[in-house]
Amino acid sequence: MSVLCPLCEKANVEIRAPYRGVHSTFVGLDRVRCISCDLFFASPMPNEQDLADYNSSYFDAAHGGASSNIISISFFTAIARLRQSYLEKYLKSRQIVASTVLELGPGPGYFAKTWIERHPDTTYMARETDISCHDGLNRIGVQLLSDNSKEVMNPIVDLVVMSHVLEHVANPKSFVMDATQNLRIGGVLFLEVPCLDYLHKPIDEPHLLFFDKKSMEYLLRVTGFENIELGYFGQEIKGLKSTSLLKSKLISVRARLLNLGIRWPFTRKRRGMEAIVSPIERAAVAPFKAHVECVEPAWWLRVVAQKKLTEE
Repeated sequence: MSVLCPLCEKANVEIRAPYRGVHSTFVGLDRVRCISCDLFFASPMPNEQDLADYNSSYFDAAHGGASSNIISISFFTAIARLRQSYLEKYLKSRQIVASTVLELGPGPGYFAKTWIERHPDTTYMARETDISCHDGLNRIGVQLLSDNSKEVMNPIVDLVVMSHVLEHVANPKSFVMDATQNLRIGGVLFLEVPCLDYLHKPIDEPHLLFFDKKSMEYLLRVTGFENIELGYFGQEIKGLKSTSLLKSKLISVRARLLNLGIRWPFTRKRRGMEAIVSPIERAAVAPFKAHVECVEPAWWLRVVAQKKLTEE
């Protein structure tokens, strides 16, 4: 049986390497490239039930639980502020007001929390498969929806947010279409995914899809989006692949100093960090360059797009 690309559904593919996974859900797969749309993906895809079981306790399975370390929390909060700033510039440039938001896979809720702090009148809804995150999301003020619910929400949403979610799904087209079925015409979709992270990580698990700009733009166009903006952010992949032992040690020493409370040498303001007021948040995120947009492929691919105003 031929392998079909889960994005363009063509059989013009090539197996590039064994998929590197440890959990039973991801063992025995290959990493495959679609020559037509340039998506890299796992094959064969795990079955839906295995993925559902894995994702129901995702943060324990993939990350050992949500972090309580102040530096980790500061890092994720700072990243959320940078994503939000990128999105708000897009909304402002198109004079779009996002008063009703739906987030898919908010996890512990870093993005939701920063958004609600800045926009307290927002109706903020979310679907999260990991039940361990539900209590925290409720405390933030997020309205949780049933993950299996297909009901039409009222009101229709202005903004759909998916941050580090799309790389975990088996069928990206149907996922995006389902996620945005209640997004109003002219509404906005915000996405962030790792960019080709198999190139600089020792393990592929738990990601099933590996996007770059070409494959991401293809996905958004075939699912009904326009005015697409894509940006590389963070350290460039070519640098991540060649990180020296000395640099790794310096980053480790820096992290230890931050955890010991020695933070002032690392808290200076940098261009692109205007949204980050907290010194500790600046210190936590600075070495990862999440505030820097790059020309070459980098750690994160950040995307905004608008639901088509007219049908073709």
